Amino acid sequence: MSARHLTERREPAKGRRFAWGRIPAAGDGEFERFTTWHLFRRSETRRLHGTQVSAGHHLTRAQIAVLLREARNGLRDYVDDLDLRHLGVLPALGPVQEAETCSS
Repeated sequence: MSARHLTERREPAKGRRFAWGRIPAAGDGEFERFTTWHLFRRSETRRLHGTQVSAGHHLTRAQIAVLLREARNGLRDYVDDLDLRHLGVLPALGPVQEAETCSS
């Protein structure tokens, strides 16, 4: 029995700041079947940036959720950095970078 979250195609929403789509791909064996998620985020300049994550059907929902969450956070950080550069604001230093800067 296949779960709906792996077997049904979903088109991304239009006009939203963050959107995602799902495209299943079927193979012959258990480990050959996988689904690809396309994640999209718009920057302040309205440009569309994206990434994709593929996960096999043998993974649990929790494992897939971790992969998708990491990809979404990475995409968000990337687009936020682009937005800050576009606005002329330097991105804030992280705690490790501040410590290295202060010790010099």
